[in-house]
Amino acid sequence: MGNGQSYGKRMWNIWGPLVIKFGISMILYIMGAGILAGQYFMQQARENGPDAMMEVMNDAQKYEAMMVEVTERLINFAVPLEGAAAIVTIPCLLFWMLRDRRKEKLAGEGAGAVKAAWWKYPAIAVISAALCVALNNVMLLVSLPSASQAYGETMEVLYRPSFAMQLACLGILIPICEEMVFRGLIYRHLRKDNRFMGAALYSSLIFAITHGNLVQGLYGFIMGMLFAYVYEKYGSVSAPVLGHIAANVTAVVGTQYNWFGWMMEDVMRVGIVTAFCAFAASTLYVQMQKMESAMQQGLSEKQ
Repeated sequence: MGNGQSYGKRMWNIWGPLVIKFGISMILYIMGAGILAGQYFMQQARENGPDAMMEVMNDAQKYEAMMVEVTERLINFAVPLEGAAAIVTIPCLLFWMLRDRRKEKLAGEGAGAVKAAWWKYPAIAVISAALCVALNNVMLLVSLPSASQAYGETMEVLYRPSFAMQLACLGILIPICEEMVFRGLIYRHLRKDNRFMGAALYSSLIFAITHGNLVQGLYGFIMGMLFAYVYEKYGSVSAPVLGHIAANVTAVVGTQYNWFGWMMEDVMRVGIVTAFCAFAASTLYVQMQKMESAMQQGLSEKQ
């Protein structure tokens, strides 16, 4: 990541993708809040006359009531807004990634790199889905979710929209966007000057912190380490994207059809399922270890 770059440039390479992601998201939230506020004022005008807007703006209590109602309405649109933000953000990140690849190609950094064959990709989906189930079961067994109020509030918001909206946004769009940010850009930039473990830990820690609560943060850190390892082995951001989609779709479908609740009804049942998922994930992980690192071929490793 050095290569004569200034400190500011190096910091931008690490934090810039997050600035873009959260900046676009914030703009869409502000636009959404503006639209909802406009609807609120129109409703007040219909019910209380044309001077209702000025009354709301000049009365502290009425203004506070408006802000509470607009915020509550906005929360209902949090998932589709994040999906829309991902749609806008993905092309920006893709442009950055393609520009990086062109620079690497001109510098000869990607010479000799061989990406994994397509038939090796299904293993990523299986290991990610299995680890998702195993981690959720373990956290439920130790009652970690119930100890975090922030986690409960977040889950309520995430699973409020329709099932189709959850699958589209939480299961597909958001994972694509996040993998481009955290693995395609942040991890790859860190990897140029660091060993795998250092780059993986740093990018996964950032990934965990952005989730905003202890439960999702812990889960995100572990999954982030897996996705970084997958990217390291496969040499393509498509690999962690597939893994992230598989994990999120498993969580969405499992929540929709109460898989986790069904498993927790019986200690033997949840134990067997968790052990099986852990075994499947560890077996595929061992097989993955035998693969030659595609990232290591394409990027110089700091010795």
